[in-house]
Amino acid sequence: MLSDATLSAWAKSDKDGGSLSLVRHLADSAAVASLVWDRWLPRHTKDAIAAGLPGEHADGRILLCWLAGIHDIGKLTPAFACQVRALAEVMHDKGLTWRHEPANRRSLPHGLAGQIELDRFLQLRGWRRKVAATYSIVVGSHHGVPPTPEEITRAPHLSSLLGTGQWARSREELLAEMTTVTGAEPRLGQWQQVSLSLTQQALLTAAVIVSDWLASNQDLFALDSARDSEPAAAAVWEQLGLPAPWAPRPQPEAELFQSRFELPAGARIRPLQVACMDLAARMPEAGLMIVEAPMGEGKTEAALAAAEILVRRFELGGVFMALPTMATSDAMFARVNRWVQRLPDTPGSMFLAHGKAALNPDFAELKRRGFAGIGLDCGDSAIAAHSWLVGKKGPLANIVVGTIDQILRAALKSRHVMLRHLALANKVVVIDEVHAADMYMSTYLCRCLEWLGAYRIPVLLLSATLPPAQRDSLLSAYQRGRLGGGLADPLEAGGGYPCVTVWPPVEANPVIEASGRSLAVQIIQISDDLATLVETVRTELADGGVAGIVCNTVGRAQETFSALLAAQVVEPDDILLVHSRFLAAHRSELEQRLRALLGPPADARDPRPVCRFVLVGTQVIEQTLDIDLDLLISDLAPVDLLLQRIGRLHRHARAVRPDRLSRPRCLVRGMDWRAAPPVPVSGSVAVYGESRLLRAAAVLFSTSETVVNVPADIPGLVEGAYAEVVDVPAAWSDAFGAAEQRWRQFLHDQRDRAQAYLLASPISEIGTLRGWLAASPPDDIDTVGGQAQVRDAEDTIEAIVVQRIGEQIHVLPEIPDFGGRPIPTATEPSARLAKVLAGCTIRLPASLTRYGRMKKVIDALEDNFYSGWQKSYWLAGELVLELDEQYSAEVADQVLQYDTVLGLTVESRKGAQRARRPA
Repeated sequence: MLSDATLSAWAKSDKDGGSLSLVRHLADSAAVASLVWDRWLPRHTKDAIAAGLPGEHADGRILLCWLAGIHDIGKLTPAFACQVRALAEVMHDKGLTWRHEPANRRSLPHGLAGQIELDRFLQLRGWRRKVAATYSIVVGSHHGVPPTPEEITRAPHLSSLLGTGQWARSREELLAEMTTVTGAEPRLGQWQQVSLSLTQQALLTAAVIVSDWLASNQDLFALDSARDSEPAAAAVWEQLGLPAPWAPRPQPEAELFQSRFELPAGARIRPLQVACMDLAARMPEAGLMIVEAPMGEGKTEAALAAAEILVRRFELGGVFMALPTMATSDAMFARVNRWVQRLPDTPGSMFLAHGKAALNPDFAELKRRGFAGIGLDCGDSAIAAHSWLVGKKGPLANIVVGTIDQILRAALKSRHVMLRHLALANKVVVIDEVHAADMYMSTYLCRCLEWLGAYRIPVLLLSATLPPAQRDSLLSAYQRGRLGGGLADPLEAGGGYPCVTVWPPVEANPVIEASGRSLAVQIIQISDDLATLVETVRTELADGGVAGIVCNTVGRAQETFSALLAAQVVEPDDILLVHSRFLAAHRSELEQRLRALLGPPADARDPRPVCRFVLVGTQVIEQTLDIDLDLLISDLAPVDLLLQRIGRLHRHARAVRPDRLSRPRCLVRGMDWRAAPPVPVSGSVAVYGESRLLRAAAVLFSTSETVVNVPADIPGLVEGAYAEVVDVPAAWSDAFGAAEQRWRQFLHDQRDRAQAYLLASPISEIGTLRGWLAASPPDDIDTVGGQAQVRDAEDTIEAIVVQRIGEQIHVLPEIPDFGGRPIPTATEPSARLAKVLAGCTIRLPASLTRYGRMKKVIDALEDNFYSGWQKSYWLAGELVLELDEQYSAEVADQVLQYDTVLGLTVESRKGAQRARRPA
């Protein structure tokens, strides 16, 4: 029986005077934890948590319930109790006395107090300090940030905050009670021989956090200290409807693929797809699969089919698909959603993980089902965006599609990072276009792979153009985590191309035939002047056809587009510009139009919707759009990226192309080819570095033109361009050597910058999670998606764009359904209008905020403060860019001009004044 003093301790309160006893909250949490274990965690995660425990899963379940049942023991201290005076006085009357509110109570947060008490509790029962610390750290970390070594050392000396006498007796009494009722008492003697690993500590902490969040939700658990926790938790669980782990049933591989994907009539599964499913079925244990295959070879479908097999074989709970950008994630979400809808054993929840996910129409539809109410009615579909799985909890859903940032942040020191570990440890992880990670991002990616290897998570890495050194680095990282720092036997990549590298290796790794699609692409140098470009496009499209022009910077794309438009190379309706400096809503419309005009035809015999068309764009063309070009004109880029662009050339089967464009050609500009070495334009150097561009030129061009066989030549070109030593003409030697030195220094600096917030390795010798997140980034990292830390990019600003006409602001006229509508500013806009405005965002170019202008720009945008917007979920806290009636604004001495055709341009005020001055 617990004493009156212990029963008087409180854990929760509300503004109306209600409260919940600490005893009841801990019992609620333990009861919820038992359901988290029984109904929510997949077997693979349970295996990871229970590893090394003598009672295996039975012990894992008891351990989780026990830690959840004691996680808030630190609330039984004066430092916590004094926060609500009326409740503290009740405790005082029962013997838990205190004189006055401690001035320094924040020096002992209740998580840290609980860790100190659990350490003491276990050591009094004969536990060694080092072993006890691996258990107590879970209690200390349950608010998402483990205590630092300094905090742990200082805490026992804060006796006035911890409480002595009856305070200590009540904590001992409550710890003993929860240890008994959760079944942990008879297990302590054996657990004291088992130190928990870092992976176990992280997963247990995350599971305790989930249990605590559920038990603390007053919509689920009312402030009623008299209830019985176990039946209440069971009723809440049924009401909540939290999806169970996905459990696909076995199915023959050929039948599985045919039923999941819509193959055209007469089409067969490609050899790569057969091989991926076969290898997934034969992997001796969960491991790493690196899939290298040409663009358009069906890597995504191969990965999803293999992931389904791996989920079933290794008893995981779902799949996490990561891509380079929000745009690629949005496009992939629609594809994955179609796949999910065709699964016979439908996963219960799905989540889109990036900062603009709420604006994705497919995800919005799933949210509509999931948020209809607790207790889901999904209509014809059993999948939903579950109403509890939002924000930091979103990646815990069964099926997740998101940006690679969401994976990289598992290696970023940030609050609640252990929840991200739990989300990944539940799933097969697929990372598409993995070659796109630069050295900074790769530093985080390799650390992520160490953790995924330590968790024994199956990982699939997909790429068409993966440099061998990058492949080896990623493989080594996974092996380090899996082997605890040991070295694996050397592993050669799968032979040929396409190829699949598997570790741990399988017997008889198959040689994979290409699907038969092959192109001999002629690559030709052309000069960089606009006059040459205009005449080239005019000549090449004389008999019709589609030309795509890819520029390395937005400014060059805008300049190129303007020159072609002025020269009337094609009709104004038959030329389109696409880049990142359009409003999100406008860019979405542009990309939809491109897919309709240049996307895959239903039948190869179908004519194009246009007979002559010019597309001008930036890297968004190489990354996001499944479109088909008759002719490609591109700025020189690193070889792997140029090959990605070439992947849009003659991409789809078409019965008829103009005779002049029947042979695929890529015309390369952006260089002064007459110099030795060739001189790239400054914008390309700023984006890619001179060294990588010169390497591309050296590998591609021994003369002014060459022929590249796609896909056969892809591996050799990529390997040659990223070799340790590249042969260049003697005349290039000095300039190339200097460029190489600058590039090596840049990579070194990127690695150094990445170290600042890099999470410790799972094979480090720190022993526990203490100090795990020391020097972590600010808590508001979630508002920017973590990009400031996991991407080495200049700081930029995003703003909602509106138009001011007189005393009112309006939606821009071109926005569908709402164009030109006045917007209230003193009152809250309707939810529908607010969501439309949230889609009218634009990311301002980094050039605007350079040279110390960041604060000046933010101050200028914050002048556009609308009090009514602060009440809106969609608009609160957002910066606003007000355009005038001429679609112009002046910000920090810069003139911003928006055009629905050209996008956003930025010019200094003096330059703009000169341009407007009459001749």
